[in-house]
Amino acid sequence: DDAKSGKYNWDDAKSGKDADKDIQGEAITKYSWADGKKLVSIYIELEGLDDVPDDALVVDSSENAVTLTISAVGGKKRRFAVSNLQEEIDGVKIVRKKGKNTVVLKLQKKEEAPWRQLVEKSGGGGGDDEGGMGGMGGMGGMGGMG
Repeated sequence: DDAKSGKYNWDDAKSGKDADKDIQGEAITKYSWADGKKLVSIYIELEGLDDVPDDALVVDSSENAVTLTISAVGGKKRRFAVSNLQEEIDGVKIVRKKGKNTVVLKLQKKEEAPWRQLVEKSGGGGGDDEGGMGGMGGMGGMGGMG
């Protein structure tokens, strides 16, 4: 009997994944981005975005990831998420482009360095570690300035 109940729990867990997807919202995969001197801009265009109130846009970020959750656009919850950013960021601001159904995420760069790509390509594990150490060194320098 124990083996059977275990099997049923597994099935429940599988159906639970769909529920998580509903909670998180439908993924936003269409976006563009641009590299600036101090900021990286991510442009997200969605039908009906102009009608969404400001408090329905929630942005969350860490040193190398950013997430935008829109609580309701066109009757659906939508979510944009990028992790493994090429370089570290200090924070994110949302800028709305009214009349264009567009929102721009302004990622504050930790260091003024050009980004060749938005997301770090996985693969060279050793290289990533060295890059991380370089970032730490830069951070220590910033602390000294303050």
